[in-house]
Amino acid sequence: MTYLLLISSVFSVYAQDNNISWINKNARPLQADTSKSLSDLDFLSGTLKDNTIFAIGEASHGTREFYNHKKRIIEYLILHLNYKSLGFEISDSAMEPINQYLLTGTGNLKDLMKGFYLYNTTEIYDLFQFIRTHNKKQAPAEQVQLFGFDRMEYAPMPLERDQLMAQNIIINQNTTHNKTIIWAHNVHIAKDTTMAQYQGMGYHLNKKFGNKLYALGFDTYKGSVNVITGNGFEKYEFQSAKDTFSALLASAKYPDFFIALSGTDNPLKGVISKMTNIYANWTEGRSLPVNPGSDFDGMIFIRESHASALMK
Repeated sequence: MTYLLLISSVFSVYAQDNNISWINKNARPLQADTSKSLSDLDFLSGTLKDNTIFAIGEASHGTREFYNHKKRIIEYLILHLNYKSLGFEISDSAMEPINQYLLTGTGNLKDLMKGFYLYNTTEIYDLFQFIRTHNKKQAPAEQVQLFGFDRMEYAPMPLERDQLMAQNIIINQNTTHNKTIIWAHNVHIAKDTTMAQYQGMGYHLNKKFGNKLYALGFDTYKGSVNVITGNGFEKYEFQSAKDTFSALLASAKYPDFFIALSGTDNPLKGVISKMTNIYANWTEGRSLPVNPGSDFDGMIFIRESHASALMK
């Protein structure tokens, strides 16, 4: 028995070393989340060559680096790859006044964002201001438009909610025919059922768009995060367990990086593990199952992250 345990331990260490070696070989390091340069994102031009729907996730709704890197990616997609629609996990009624601001300058952006709760942050404010500046230089047909694909009435129906959100995205796509960016939590954009444990929004989008859909997850190992509590918004500290996908990524030589997961050489594909998950509310369970390469085509990883900057 002791001999068998020793052999098992040796194979486990070998597999771990092999996985880390593969990650180090294939990871693309990211510049700082506040960097003005977008040169580290040039790989997206090839990765998204035939893309129609780019779903961009987050392991929490309150992480600064997630928001800033998503802002950088969205800037790249707008400036270099002609994406013209951006959908948020927010109701369309809340999103439309901001859309009108971005198109025409009508209203005060800070006032319009006050009902955005965890999305009422300086990072997202800066993203919207970038889009407004971009739109000023464009003909109406070339302007970037926002839309919301969630609805308040979906809240009591968690299983139906994801299918309904997917339907709203499909309707928008059929109407605009734009290359589209979708901003939502990881659990909603995952393409298979491993993470959600049911047919989520990403599952339904994958059935509709197939390889025209790209799902980019965001993960982190430790840090701080903003969540909603009975007292408003609070900052919590967290750290993932050591036997998780998040901990494996934290062992890589780069602190912050992108890695493609959908390739056939991915040794992690089909290996169910767990990654960091923090909902809008603070809960004891802070991880969800992940099947790298099946649920996400790629991953942005931030070793140590910080709480987002809520607007005052």
